[in-house]
Amino acid sequence: MAQAVEEWYKQMPIITRSYLTAAVVTTIGCSLEIISPYHLYLNPKLVVKQYQFWRLITNFLYFRKMGKFHVLYV
Repeated sequence: MAQAVEEWYKQMPIITRSYLTAAVVTTIGCSLEIISPYHLYLNPKLVVKQYQFWRLITNFLYFRKMGKFHVLYV
């Protein structure tokens, strides 16, 4: 099973693999409180006045904190 996941991951295009990895790392970092979500959201004033250009990218990487009982209801 682990080899199947590893093989699937390696067969992804490099852009998709990079985005998936960055999104997982960012979301886990926020869940473990290593990164604050307030440092990731898009704030145009901070981008222009304080040159926080990472906000142009990181707002697409964070989804929400992962928890034990997060269930997606459809």
